[in-house]
Amino acid sequence: MPEPTRDTVDDIVDALLRLIADPPAAGVRIREEVTALVERARKASRAVPGQELREYRHELKKMRLAADLMGEQVATEMGWCVSKVYRIEQGQVGVSVTDMRHLARLYGADEPTVTRLVAESRAGYRIGPRRGSTRTVTG
Repeated sequence: MPEPTRDTVDDIVDALLRLIADPPAAGVRIREEVTALVERARKASRAVPGQELREYRHELKKMRLAADLMGEQVATEMGWCVSKVYRIEQGQVGVSVTDMRHLARLYGADEPTVTRLVAESRAGYRIGPRRGSTRTVTG
């Protein structure tokens, strides 16, 4: 049996906006509709914004392991805390173009691979400003 499709947060927001724009018929209570949507939201996919644009993360982990480097060694070389290495590999944070270039070279990537990873980094890093920020991240 195929696995049921999971809602995303965007799906839930769209449903709420439709509910506001076109309220249900007189017999249906909005509170019940909203409660049902909240339950869907609790089960929704919790993808990190921009994570789908950070597909390079899998390749970086493979490259690090192939280079026989531990996360601690990479963190020391890059001047980062070790958790940043693992957050990058999990797609939780983007990588600046400069950091990607240094990271790929540390892992022994050839220049065409460095160039491709830098381009992917630029796309994954440019996901828009954080909430409340007036600055746009442009990698």
